[in-house]
Amino acid sequence: MSNRCRWNRQILLAVVFIILFWICDALVGALFFGDRSFSQELFVSDPHELWMRTFSSCLLAVCVVVVSIFCEHRNRAEAALKHSDELSCIFFESSNDAICVVETAGLTITGANRGFLQKHLLTESEARALSLPDLVALRGLPEEILAQLAASAASGAPATCEVSYRGSDGRQLYEEISTYPVGDLQFGAQRVLHVTRDITVRRCAEALLKESEARYRAIFENTGTAMAIMLPDGMLQMVNKGFEALTGYDRQEIEGKIFLSKFLSDPDRENPLEQICLDWHKSAALQQCFELQMVDRSGASRAVAGNWAAITGTDQAVLSLVDISTQKRVEEALRESRATLDVAQRIARLGNWDWDLTSDTLSWSEEMYRIFAVEPETFLPSHERALQAVHPADREMVIKSVNDAIYNNKAYLLDYRIVLFGGVVRTLSVRAEVTYNAQGEPLRVVGTSQDVSWRIEAEQALRSSEEKFSKAFHASPDTIVITRAQDGTYIDVNEAFQESTGYRRDEVIGKTSTEIGIWADPDARMVMLRLLNQYGHVRNLDVRFRVKSGDVRELLWSADVIEYGGEACLIAISRDVTDQRHLEKELLEKELLEKELLESDARLYMKHEELKNLFHQMEGIRREWEQTMDCISDMFILADQWGKIRRFNHAVETFAGQAHRDIVDRDLLPFLEEHGLKGHLEAAGVELLHEQTGKWFVLNRYAFPTAEVDGSAREVVIITDTTNIGQRPGANPVRLAAKL
Repeated sequence: MSNRCRWNRQILLAVVFIILFWICDALVGALFFGDRSFSQELFVSDPHELWMRTFSSCLLAVCVVVVSIFCEHRNRAEAALKHSDELSCIFFESSNDAICVVETAGLTITGANRGFLQKHLLTESEARALSLPDLVALRGLPEEILAQLAASAASGAPATCEVSYRGSDGRQLYEEISTYPVGDLQFGAQRVLHVTRDITVRRCAEALLKESEARYRAIFENTGTAMAIMLPDGMLQMVNKGFEALTGYDRQEIEGKIFLSKFLSDPDRENPLEQICLDWHKSAALQQCFELQMVDRSGASRAVAGNWAAITGTDQAVLSLVDISTQKRVEEALRESRATLDVAQRIARLGNWDWDLTSDTLSWSEEMYRIFAVEPETFLPSHERALQAVHPADREMVIKSVNDAIYNNKAYLLDYRIVLFGGVVRTLSVRAEVTYNAQGEPLRVVGTSQDVSWRIEAEQALRSSEEKFSKAFHASPDTIVITRAQDGTYIDVNEAFQESTGYRRDEVIGKTSTEIGIWADPDARMVMLRLLNQYGHVRNLDVRFRVKSGDVRELLWSADVIEYGGEACLIAISRDVTDQRHLEKELLEKELLEKELLESDARLYMKHEELKNLFHQMEGIRREWEQTMDCISDMFILADQWGKIRRFNHAVETFAGQAHRDIVDRDLLPFLEEHGLKGHLEAAGVELLHEQTGKWFVLNRYAFPTAEVDGSAREVVIITDTTNIGQRPGANPVRLAAKL
C-alpha cells in the first residue's frame, strides 16, 4: 500500500511539472515573441510545435521524478541505517556476555560493553587505553585468544573456541570465545567483535555429573550379584555384568528391549512380579525376598532369590537377583502330555491333525474343533467334510495342493479360507508332510492348521492405514518430513516441502538437516530437541529455514515421535508464515525494543532451567546411588583419598555391630583389621574363612577410574559372603582343605 502511494505521488509530481512547464513555455512565448497571445500559445495547434513542447515537458518531468526518487531512497536508507545503529547499541549494552571491539591493526580495544568492563574491573577509558595483548598478559588469559583473533581477522570468517584458565581466586574458569570480523572482508577486516561467555558453571556441573555416574557405575557393575534397573511394566532399562552372566544375554540385547517376564519359565511365578507392580509407588524400602524361576539364553532353568526397591522421585526400581539354583532341586520336569500340548495350541491357535490314507480316517486335536467352531461330541471329522468347509474360491487350489503333496511328493504349505456355520470366514495356514511305505505308497498325512485370520485382518488394516497416511502425506499443503530419531536422517518428504524449499526429494533423502544446512538458527533446533525430549512433542514452534535459493523463511514447526518402518522416527509438519511475520514486524516495529528485552529474559530463564535440570539430575543420581547401596547384601565401603571411610551400606553396620556415627570417618585399614579382615586384605580376591563369624568372605578393592581434581584417587572395598556357595559339589578346594 505504501509503495502505491509513493508511485502515485511521483506520478502526480510529474503531471504537475508538465502542466507548469506548458504554462511557463506559453507565457514566455507570449511575452518575448509577441506575434501570438497567451491563449494562442497555451493552446497551440501547430503539430510540430505541439510535439516538441510535449516531448520537452515529459523529458524534464522524467528527470525531476528520477531526482525525487533518488532523494527519497537516500533519506530512507539514512533513516534505516540510523535505526540499525540504535538497535546495535542497545543489544551491545544489554548483553550479559563480555563484548569488546578490537582494531586489527594494533589490537587496541575501541569499545566495550558493561559486561566486559565489569568482568575485567575496568572503566571505559581504561579499556580504550589497553590493547588486547596487554589485557591477556594482565589477567593471565590463555594465548589461544590472540591466535583465534588473528586467524579470524586473516580469514574473514567467524570462529569459536573454548578456553580454560585459573582465575585470581585459584578457581578453574571455562569460557567460550567467539570472534566476528567487522567491515568489508574483500579489503580485510578492520575490526573484530570479541565475545566472551562464562561457561564455568556448566562445565563444573558436567564434571560432577560424570564423576557421580562413574561412582554409580563402579558400584553397580562390581557388586557380585545380578542387578537391574526396571520400569513399572517390567522393562529392563539397565543391567550389570552379574545379570549378563545369569541370563546369558549381552546388555545390548537386554537394555530397553526385553521385559523381565521373558526370563520367567513358569506362569505361576508371575504373582510376585504382579505384587511388585501393585506396590510400586507405595514405598522405596527394601521388600521381602521373593523367588523366581528364570530361564537363561541356553534354555536352562535357574531358581533365583530377588529383592527390589523403588527409586524415590522416579518411575524406576532397583532389582537384585541371586542365583540359588544350587540350593534347590528341580521338583518336576516338563511333562510332554496332551494337556500341555492343548494349552500351547490354544494359545497359538494352532491345531494338529492326522489323516490315515489307508483307512481314510481323520483325527483332530481339540484346537482343531475350536478352529472349526464345532463340538467333538457331535462332529466326526473327515477329509470330505473338511473340504466342504473350504471357501468355494479356494477349494480347487486346496484339492490340487493335496494331490500334489500325496502323489508328486511336493511340499504342502498353503494358506486358504474356510467358511464356518453362520457365514464366519477364517483364514488357515496349513503345513503337512506325507509318509510313505517301503514301496513308495502314501500311508498318512500329518499336519498342522493355524488360524491366522488376525494376521490377515491386521495386514489389511495396515495397508489401508498406510494408504490413507500416504495420501494425506503427499496431498497436504503444509510441508511434512519424516526423519530418523536416532540421527535425524531424512526418510521421506512430501511435495509441499519440495515446492517451499526448492530441494528435490533425492537431494535430501539419506541426509540430515545439518548436512543440507536448512536450519538458519541452530539454537532453534536445539530448543526443538529439548522440548521433544521433555514433552514427547512440539507444537507451533517458530523456526527459520534457509531454502535452496538462500532465502530465509519463517515457519511454524510441530513434531511428534512415531514408529515408522519398525524404528523410532520424527514426523514434523511446518507452515510458511514468512509473509505474515513480515507484516507483523512492520506493524509492531515500535514495540521491538520491549520484545528484545522479553526475549533476553526468556533466554536467561532457559539457562536457569538448564542449570536446574542438571542439579536435579545430580540429586537423582545421588539418591539412586545411596538406595542401591542399601539394596545389596554384599558389604561395600567407599574410602576417600586419605583412607578415611566416607560411605558404606547397611550390611557393614550389621557386620560390625556399630552405628553409622561410630564407623564414618574412621581409617579404613585399621577398621578392617579390627574386625578380623586383615588376612582378607593381604589376599584380596581369595575366599578366606572369617574366624569371628565362621563365614567365608571374598574381599576385593577397586580404585576409581578417574582421579579427583587434586590428582588423588578413591577406592571401593567390596566384601562378598560366599558361605553358601561352598555347599555345592565341586566347591573351592582351598575352603574344603581349611574345613578339614
